Amino acid sequence: MAKLTMKEIAKLAKVSQSTVSRVINGNEKVNEDAAKRVLKVIEDVGYIPNSAAQTLKRSQSKIIGVCVTETYNPYFVELVDVLESEARKLGYSILLHNSKHNPITEWESIQNFIARQADGVICIPTGEYNLQRMNKLGIPTVIITQNHQSLDSVGLDHMQAGKIAAEKFIHAGHTKFGFIGTALDDKFLGYKSVLYENGFDFDLNNFIRVEEASTNNYLIRQDIESYLKEKKEQLDFTCIFAGNDLVALEFLEMAQERKIRIPEDISLIGFDDTYLSKIMGISSIHQPIEDMVKTTLEVLLNRIENEVSTEKVNIKLDPVLIERTSSNYKKS
Repeated sequence: MAKLTMKEIAKLAKVSQSTVSRVINGNEKVNEDAAKRVLKVIEDVGYIPNSAAQTLKRSQSKIIGVCVTETYNPYFVELVDVLESEARKLGYSILLHNSKHNPITEWESIQNFIARQADGVICIPTGEYNLQRMNKLGIPTVIITQNHQSLDSVGLDHMQAGKIAAEKFIHAGHTKFGFIGTALDDKFLGYKSVLYENGFDFDLNNFIRVEEASTNNYLIRQDIESYLKEKKEQLDFTCIFAGNDLVALEFLEMAQERKIRIPEDISLIGFDDTYLSKIMGISSIHQPIEDMVKTTLEVLLNRIENEVSTEKVNIKLDPVLIERTSSNYKKS
Protein backbone atom coordinates (compact mmCIF):
# COMPACT_ATOMS: atom_id res chain seq x y z
CA MET A 1 0.00 0.00 0.00
CA ALA A 2 1.29 3.45 -0.85
CA LYS A 3 2.02 5.93 1.89
CA LEU A 4 -0.89 8.17 2.76
CA THR A 5 -1.03 11.85 3.59
CA MET A 6 -1.57 13.02 7.17
CA LYS A 7 -5.09 13.98 6.18
CA GLU A 8 -5.83 10.45 4.95
CA ILE A 9 -4.23 8.88 8.04
CA ALA A 10 -6.36 11.16 10.24
CA LYS A 11 -9.51 10.00 8.43
CA LEU A 12 -8.66 6.31 8.87
CA ALA A 13 -7.74 6.78 12.53
CA LYS A 14 -10.81 8.97 13.15
CA VAL A 15 -8.76 11.80 14.63
CA SER A 16 -7.82 15.31 13.56
CA GLN A 17 -4.90 16.00 11.25
CA SER A 18 -3.22 17.96 14.05
CA THR A 19 -3.39 14.85 16.27
CA VAL A 20 -1.59 12.84 13.58
CA SER A 21 1.06 15.55 13.39
CA ARG A 22 1.56 15.54 17.17
CA VAL A 23 1.93 11.75 17.24
CA ILE A 24 4.48 11.76 14.41
CA ASN A 25 6.48 14.49 16.16
CA GLY A 26 6.47 12.70 19.49
CA ASN A 27 4.28 15.17 21.37
CA GLU A 28 3.24 13.50 24.63
CA LYS A 29 0.06 15.59 24.96
CA VAL A 30 -2.01 13.16 22.92
CA ASN A 31 -4.82 10.93 24.15
CA GLU A 32 -3.33 7.44 24.42
CA ASP A 33 -6.20 5.68 22.59
CA ALA A 34 -6.03 8.20 19.75
CA ALA A 35 -2.26 7.82 19.54
CA LYS A 36 -2.54 4.03 19.33
CA ARG A 37 -5.07 4.30 16.48
CA VAL A 38 -2.77 6.67 14.59
CA LEU A 39 0.26 4.41 15.10
CA LYS A 40 -1.74 1.38 13.92
CA VAL A 41 -2.77 3.16 10.69
CA ILE A 42 0.78 4.43 10.13
CA GLU A 43 2.16 0.92 10.53
CA ASP A 44 -0.48 -0.59 8.24
CA VAL A 45 0.29 1.84 5.42
CA GLY A 46 4.00 1.25 5.65
CA TYR A 47 5.16 4.49 7.24
CA ILE A 48 7.20 2.45 9.70
CA PRO A 49 9.55 0.10 7.83
CA ASN A 50 8.53 -3.41 8.77
CA SER A 51 10.46 -5.47 6.24
CA ALA A 52 13.13 -5.98 8.88
CA ALA A 53 10.65 -8.00 10.94
CA GLN A 54 10.92 -10.74 8.29
CA THR A 55 14.69 -11.03 8.72
CA LEU A 56 15.66 -14.53 9.79
CA LYS A 57 18.18 -14.84 12.57
CA ARG A 58 20.93 -17.11 11.27
CA SER A 59 23.50 -16.99 14.08
CA GLN A 60 24.48 -14.91 17.09
CA SER A 61 25.68 -11.47 16.10
CA LYS A 62 26.94 -10.61 19.60
CA ILE A 63 25.09 -7.29 19.23
CA ILE A 64 22.60 -5.91 21.75
CA GLY A 65 20.30 -3.14 20.59
CA VAL A 66 19.87 -0.38 23.19
CA CYS A 67 17.13 2.22 22.81
CA VAL A 68 16.96 5.15 25.24
CA THR A 69 14.47 8.00 25.40
CA GLU A 70 17.12 10.73 25.54
CA THR A 71 20.83 11.39 25.91
CA TYR A 72 20.53 14.81 27.52
CA ASN A 73 19.92 13.63 31.07
CA PRO A 74 23.28 12.76 32.67
CA TYR A 75 21.64 9.73 34.29
CA PHE A 76 21.14 8.11 30.88
CA VAL A 77 24.67 9.03 29.82
CA GLU A 78 26.02 7.19 32.86
CA LEU A 79 23.68 4.26 32.22
CA VAL A 80 24.79 3.83 28.59
CA ASP A 81 28.46 4.13 29.59
CA VAL A 82 28.12 1.29 32.11
CA LEU A 83 26.00 -0.77 29.69
CA GLU A 84 28.65 -0.55 26.97
CA SER A 85 31.44 -1.45 29.39
CA GLU A 86 29.63 -4.42 30.99
CA ALA A 87 28.38 -5.78 27.64
CA ARG A 88 31.94 -5.64 26.26
CA LYS A 89 33.18 -7.72 29.22
CA LEU A 90 30.61 -10.36 28.24
CA GLY A 91 31.68 -10.36 24.61
CA TYR A 92 28.85 -8.20 23.26
CA SER A 93 28.72 -4.83 21.51
CA ILE A 94 25.83 -2.40 21.82
CA LEU A 95 24.02 -0.60 19.02
CA LEU A 96 22.59 2.61 20.51
CA HIS A 97 19.53 4.51 19.32
CA ASN A 98 17.81 7.54 20.87
CA SER A 99 14.01 7.68 20.46
CA LYS A 100 13.79 11.28 21.72
CA HIS A 101 10.49 10.36 23.38
CA ASN A 102 8.95 9.64 19.95
CA PRO A 103 7.17 6.25 19.73
CA ILE A 104 7.54 6.12 15.94
CA THR A 105 11.30 6.68 16.16
CA GLU A 106 11.41 4.09 18.93
CA TRP A 107 9.72 1.45 16.76
CA GLU A 108 11.94 2.28 13.78
CA SER A 109 14.96 1.79 16.07
CA ILE A 110 13.69 -1.60 17.20
CA GLN A 111 13.10 -2.63 13.60
CA ASN A 112 16.66 -1.58 12.82
CA PHE A 113 17.95 -3.76 15.65
CA ILE A 114 16.16 -6.72 14.05
CA ALA A 115 17.52 -5.84 10.60
CA ARG A 116 21.03 -5.81 12.09
CA GLN A 117 20.30 -9.24 13.60
CA ALA A 118 20.77 -8.08 17.17
CA ASP A 119 20.64 -10.97 19.63
CA GLY A 120 18.54 -8.98 22.09
CA VAL A 121 17.14 -5.58 22.95
CA ILE A 122 17.42 -3.38 26.05
CA CYS A 123 14.93 -0.53 26.01
CA ILE A 124 13.77 2.44 28.04
CA PRO A 125 10.32 2.79 26.44
CA THR A 126 8.89 6.21 25.65
CA GLY A 127 5.43 5.11 26.81
CA GLU A 128 2.94 2.28 26.48
CA TYR A 129 2.65 2.61 22.68
CA ASN A 130 5.03 -0.14 21.56
CA LEU A 131 5.03 -2.53 24.53
CA GLN A 132 2.58 -5.00 23.02
CA ARG A 133 4.50 -5.16 19.74
CA MET A 134 7.80 -5.47 21.60
CA ASN A 135 6.37 -8.49 23.38
CA LYS A 136 5.91 -10.19 19.99
CA LEU A 137 9.34 -9.42 18.55
CA GLY A 138 10.68 -12.94 18.71
CA ILE A 139 13.99 -11.82 20.21
CA PRO A 140 14.73 -11.33 23.92
CA THR A 141 13.81 -7.86 25.17
CA VAL A 142 14.36 -6.35 28.62
CA ILE A 143 13.03 -3.02 29.87
CA ILE A 144 15.52 -1.13 32.03
CA THR A 145 14.87 1.62 34.64
CA GLN A 146 11.10 0.98 34.44
CA ASN A 147 8.82 -1.77 35.73
CA HIS A 148 6.45 -3.46 33.26
CA GLN A 149 4.64 -6.74 33.92
CA SER A 150 4.23 -7.62 30.22
CA LEU A 151 7.98 -7.80 29.52
CA ASP A 152 11.14 -8.69 31.42
CA SER A 153 12.08 -5.56 33.36
CA VAL A 154 14.70 -4.31 35.79
CA GLY A 155 14.15 -1.00 37.56
CA LEU A 156 14.16 0.84 40.83
CA ASP A 157 11.26 0.69 43.28
CA HIS A 158 10.07 4.24 42.59
CA MET A 159 7.28 4.10 45.16
CA GLN A 160 9.77 3.17 47.86
CA ALA A 161 11.98 6.06 46.73
CA GLY A 162 9.13 8.50 47.39
CA LYS A 163 8.54 6.95 50.78
CA ILE A 164 12.21 7.38 51.74
CA ALA A 165 12.15 11.08 50.80
CA ALA A 166 8.96 11.69 52.81
CA GLU A 167 10.30 9.84 55.85
CA LYS A 168 13.48 11.93 55.79
CA PHE A 169 11.49 15.18 55.71
CA ILE A 170 9.10 14.10 58.48
CA HIS A 171 11.95 12.99 60.73
CA ALA A 172 13.61 16.38 60.15
CA GLY A 173 10.52 18.10 61.54
CA HIS A 174 8.82 19.33 58.35
CA THR A 175 5.05 19.69 58.22
CA LYS A 176 4.51 21.34 54.82
CA PHE A 177 5.65 19.42 51.79
CA GLY A 178 6.30 20.17 48.10
CA PHE A 179 6.85 18.04 45.00
CA ILE A 180 8.21 18.96 41.58
CA GLY A 181 7.92 16.76 38.49
CA THR A 182 6.07 15.98 35.27
CA ALA A 183 3.28 13.83 36.69
CA LEU A 184 1.77 12.28 39.78
CA ASP A 185 3.88 9.12 39.30
CA ASP A 186 4.92 6.27 41.60
CA LYS A 187 7.54 8.45 43.29
CA PHE A 188 4.82 10.94 44.18
CA LEU A 189 2.37 8.21 45.27
CA GLY A 190 4.96 6.75 47.63
CA TYR A 191 5.79 10.22 48.92
CA LYS A 192 2.12 11.06 49.52
CA SER A 193 1.32 7.71 51.15
CA VAL A 194 3.94 8.18 53.89
CA LEU A 195 2.68 11.71 54.56
CA TYR A 196 -0.85 10.35 54.93
CA GLU A 197 0.30 7.52 57.23
CA ASN A 198 1.91 10.13 59.48
CA GLY A 199 -1.12 12.40 59.65
CA PHE A 200 -0.18 14.89 56.93
CA ASP A 201 -2.04 15.81 53.76
CA PHE A 202 -0.30 16.83 50.55
CA ASP A 203 -1.63 20.14 49.24
CA LEU A 204 -1.74 19.94 45.43
CA ASN A 205 -1.04 23.68 45.39
CA ASN A 206 2.47 22.64 46.41
CA PHE A 207 2.92 20.48 43.32
CA ILE A 208 5.16 22.24 40.78
CA ARG A 209 4.45 20.72 37.39
CA VAL A 210 7.15 20.86 34.74
CA GLU A 211 6.34 19.81 31.18
CA GLU A 212 9.92 18.80 30.37
CA ALA A 213 11.77 16.86 33.05
CA SER A 214 15.18 16.67 31.42
CA THR A 215 15.34 17.60 27.75
CA ASN A 216 15.35 21.39 28.07
CA ASN A 217 16.68 23.31 31.04
CA TYR A 218 15.10 26.53 29.76
CA LEU A 219 11.60 25.01 29.77
CA ILE A 220 12.13 23.52 33.23
CA ARG A 221 13.23 26.93 34.53
CA GLN A 222 10.30 28.63 32.79
CA ASP A 223 7.79 26.29 34.46
CA ILE A 224 9.32 26.84 37.89
CA GLU A 225 9.41 30.59 37.33
CA SER A 226 5.72 30.62 36.33
CA TYR A 227 4.86 28.78 39.54
CA LEU A 228 6.88 31.20 41.67
CA LYS A 229 5.23 34.20 40.02
CA GLU A 230 1.78 32.74 40.56
CA LYS A 231 2.59 32.25 44.25
CA LYS A 232 4.17 35.72 44.45
CA GLU A 233 7.37 34.05 45.66
CA GLN A 234 5.56 32.96 48.87
CA LEU A 235 6.06 29.20 49.04
CA ASP A 236 3.84 27.23 51.40
CA PHE A 237 6.27 24.35 51.97
CA THR A 238 9.59 23.93 53.76
CA CYS A 239 10.81 20.87 51.87
CA ILE A 240 10.51 19.54 48.33
CA PHE A 241 11.16 16.26 46.51
CA ALA A 242 12.17 16.54 42.85
CA GLY A 243 11.50 13.95 40.14
CA ASN A 244 15.13 13.98 38.98
CA ASP A 245 18.41 15.78 39.60
CA LEU A 246 18.08 18.18 36.65
CA VAL A 247 14.79 19.49 38.01
CA ALA A 248 16.28 19.64 41.51
CA LEU A 249 19.24 21.66 40.19
CA GLU A 250 17.00 24.19 38.41
CA PHE A 251 14.92 24.62 41.57
CA LEU A 252 18.08 25.06 43.66
CA GLU A 253 19.47 27.75 41.36
CA MET A 254 16.19 29.66 41.15
CA ALA A 255 15.76 29.52 44.93
CA GLN A 256 19.25 30.87 45.48
CA GLU A 257 18.61 33.71 43.03
CA ARG A 258 15.63 34.69 45.20
CA LYS A 259 17.62 34.51 48.45
CA ILE A 260 15.75 31.38 49.50
CA ARG A 261 18.22 29.42 51.56
CA ILE A 262 18.72 25.71 50.88
CA PRO A 263 18.31 23.86 53.24
CA GLU A 264 17.52 26.41 55.99
CA ASP A 265 14.34 27.73 54.30
CA ILE A 266 13.59 24.77 52.04
CA SER A 267 15.15 21.31 52.18
CA LEU A 268 15.62 19.62 48.81
CA ILE A 269 15.95 15.99 47.69
CA GLY A 270 16.47 14.95 44.06
CA PHE A 271 16.33 11.62 42.27
CA ASP A 272 18.93 9.60 40.26
CA ASP A 273 22.09 10.64 42.20
CA THR A 274 23.90 11.82 39.07
CA TYR A 275 27.18 13.73 39.02
CA LEU A 276 25.10 16.94 39.12
CA SER A 277 23.88 16.13 42.63
CA LYS A 278 27.40 15.26 43.72
CA ILE A 279 28.86 18.53 42.37
CA MET A 280 26.07 20.76 43.71
CA GLY A 281 25.65 19.07 47.09
CA ILE A 282 22.06 17.96 46.36
CA SER A 283 20.71 15.08 48.42
CA SER A 284 19.37 12.48 46.01
CA ILE A 285 17.80 9.03 45.80
CA HIS A 286 20.53 6.79 44.43
CA GLN A 287 19.79 4.60 41.41
CA PRO A 288 22.30 1.72 41.50
CA ILE A 289 23.27 1.92 37.82
CA GLU A 290 25.92 -0.79 37.94
CA ASP A 291 23.64 -3.28 39.72
CA MET A 292 20.77 -2.40 37.38
CA VAL A 293 22.91 -2.92 34.27
CA LYS A 294 24.47 -6.17 35.47
CA THR A 295 21.07 -7.57 36.44
CA THR A 296 19.55 -6.50 33.10
CA LEU A 297 22.37 -8.14 31.12
CA GLU A 298 22.06 -11.28 33.23
CA VAL A 299 18.34 -11.53 32.46
CA LEU A 300 18.87 -10.78 28.75
CA LEU A 301 21.78 -13.17 28.22
CA ASN A 302 19.89 -15.88 30.07
CA ARG A 303 17.16 -15.46 27.45
CA ILE A 304 19.66 -15.38 24.56
CA GLU A 305 21.94 -18.23 25.55
CA ASN A 306 19.76 -20.60 27.62
CA GLU A 307 16.36 -22.26 27.42
CA VAL A 308 14.57 -20.65 30.34
CA SER A 309 10.99 -20.29 31.52
CA THR A 310 8.78 -17.98 29.48
CA GLU A 311 7.47 -16.44 32.72
CA LYS A 312 8.37 -12.74 32.82
CA VAL A 313 11.09 -11.54 35.18
CA ASN A 314 10.30 -8.27 36.95
CA ILE A 315 12.96 -7.02 39.34
CA LYS A 316 12.74 -3.91 41.54
CA LEU A 317 15.97 -2.74 43.12
CA ASP A 318 16.02 -0.94 46.46
CA PRO A 319 16.57 2.84 46.48
CA VAL A 320 18.91 4.56 48.94
CA LEU A 321 18.99 8.21 49.97
CA ILE A 322 22.44 9.81 49.61
CA GLU A 323 22.28 12.82 51.90
CA ARG A 324 24.23 15.97 51.13
CA THR A 325 23.96 19.61 52.19
CA SER A 326 20.60 20.35 50.51
CA SER A 327 18.61 18.44 53.15
CA ASN A 328 20.82 18.23 56.24
CA TYR A 329 18.83 20.75 58.26
CA LYS A 330 16.48 19.86 61.08
CA LYS A 331 13.48 22.12 61.66
CA SER A 332 13.21 23.23 65.25
